[in-house]
Amino acid sequence: MRSQFSGTLIALLEEHAVDELPISIRIQNAIRRQLGNGSLKAFDRLPSTRLLAKELAVARETVEFAYQHLEAEGYLIRERGSGTFVSETGAQLAIFQASPGRKLRNLHLSDRGKKIQRAGGVQDPLPLPFSAAFPDVRSFPIRLWQQTASRISRRLGSNALAYCDPQGFYHLREEIARYLGAHRGVSCDADNIVVLTSSQEALLLIATMMLDAGDAVAVEDPCYPGIRSALTVSGAVPVPIDVDDNGMVVETLLRRTPAPRGAYVTPSHQYPTTATLSLERRLALIEWAKVHRSFIIEDDYDSEYRYDGAPISCIQGLDTSGNVLYVGTFTKTLFPGVRLAYLVAPYHLVPAFVGMRTLVDGHSAVFNQAVLAEFMATGEFTAHIRRMRQLFKARRDAFVESAERHLAPFGALRVPAGGFQATWYLHDGHLEDEVRRRAEQERIILPSLGNLFIKRRNAPGFVLGFGGLTPQECDAAVKRLARIIKNVRPK
Repeated sequence: MRSQFSGTLIALLEEHAVDELPISIRIQNAIRRQLGNGSLKAFDRLPSTRLLAKELAVARETVEFAYQHLEAEGYLIRERGSGTFVSETGAQLAIFQASPGRKLRNLHLSDRGKKIQRAGGVQDPLPLPFSAAFPDVRSFPIRLWQQTASRISRRLGSNALAYCDPQGFYHLREEIARYLGAHRGVSCDADNIVVLTSSQEALLLIATMMLDAGDAVAVEDPCYPGIRSALTVSGAVPVPIDVDDNGMVVETLLRRTPAPRGAYVTPSHQYPTTATLSLERRLALIEWAKVHRSFIIEDDYDSEYRYDGAPISCIQGLDTSGNVLYVGTFTKTLFPGVRLAYLVAPYHLVPAFVGMRTLVDGHSAVFNQAVLAEFMATGEFTAHIRRMRQLFKARRDAFVESAERHLAPFGALRVPAGGFQATWYLHDGHLEDEVRRRAEQERIILPSLGNLFIKRRNAPGFVLGFGGLTPQECDAAVKRLARIIKNVRPK
């Protein structure tokens, strides 16, 4: 006659048959569940391996393996000549593990952890209409990338599976240096480039290694929220500096006493206003950093995509004092999943950044770095940038035309000279919350412009991303947004 233990065990095994685990492991898990729900208690005797194997219709060795493993973990005690029993410790452990709500109640975050929790993470954009800073991955030459990856796989073999220099794959650093020198005016070589996973990682490394608690850092206002989070969790204090049509108002920064420890700018294409920092202000910012021995973080996140005129040369190339930390990413130029970015730093700081990087994620994947290095060396990267610049310019123009036709009665659009998004200022600020709520119900993302300010501002409006939308998709989304606004009435 089948024992109550065996019957319950068989029922649990059948219930979890879809687990596709080896039968010996499923037996172990089923016994643990019986311990956890109290069906088995301390000192209860289990059937012999011979009997249980017969009732389960499995090999005796299978049950023997399960018992041995549970004995090694401390759940069971086996006594020669007497049998197999539930240990007192094992019964208590199983009940505790079955009640996860009781765990970790006495653990608390550190003050730094609480700051990080309050600051929140950086949300990746969603592939939905008007999600800001989202590139069009559908237009990426995936077959060409696959062909390059195939060549690299044959060339590297098992070396692609190994660890990598935490500073980055050397050939990729060489190609990045060539590209930046030729197309962005950056003064660098492979030795002062650190390959990272993301530009956000670069900002966090800079904040961690360059700032002490209480240090002030001048930040564009409005600004990219990732820099605010990086500064806040490091204990630094973001100091908001207004932005106008010529970028950060550097004149305001020059008047601040004492001078901030550093300054963060997106000079080629200010996020989110799309303004370009004028040459006069770039030179003034460089001189300010030189005089006060401060540093400049230049976030060059999408400078390749400038549609009206040639891309603007970077601040780093104008600086002769070594005070600029230059940050770039391949997320926008290639695709988000490549997970590669870079930091150009003064030579003497590179070892410190690399050392800190080893504490964060060690290194970026060798294979992706090697594929990208080949992609750049063959000229495919620059050819891809040229194609994408034409594509996104056409999308920018289509978006502007559609927005001016359907959204003009409700707000004012700032036409961007480049990038993937535009700022749109809402005439009636009372409508903002309701418009955003109804848009989300229709799967339209409307990032709030006001949320990007450090100082409280009455700046109702949205950052509208268009880069990931075809002209047809964009026109349809603009019409849907216009219809939503028409149907919203101020409370």
